[in-house]
Amino acid sequence: MGLLDGVKGVLGDLAAATESAIAEIGGQNIPMAFAKFYPGGLPAFLDRLRETGHGAEVDSWLAGTDPRPIPATAVTGALPGPVAEAIATDLSVSPERLPTALAEFLPAAVAGQCENGRLKEQPTFSSTQITG
Repeated sequence: MGLLDGVKGVLGDLAAATESAIAEIGGQNIPMAFAKFYPGGLPAFLDRLRETGHGAEVDSWLAGTDPRPIPATAVTGALPGPVAEAIATDLSVSPERLPTALAEFLPAAVAGQCENGRLKEQPTFSSTQITG
């Protein structure tokens, strides 16, 4: 095994550990990260996903039964770069891994924030939100 293989292995282990940490908390920090950094918070992000053709998936998360996945590319397309970087930092995930992690954990995180098929009231922090 060469040095490059060793570095790839360590980086892979680190990425897996980070995603495992998100899984352990069940994505609880995802809604708060959006509240802090995405203009309009989680509800606005879900609206953006709907606008980009992923309404059926979002609706399945809100229903809480059989949540449908979205591709990581959908997350990338809906998150401006500076917002993605801030959310990645807040969730302790590399910006490169954030779309994949959100695609995997966002459905359960949203379902956990729902009551009777509707998103519970979500906080927003206008002083920390990033535009652009």
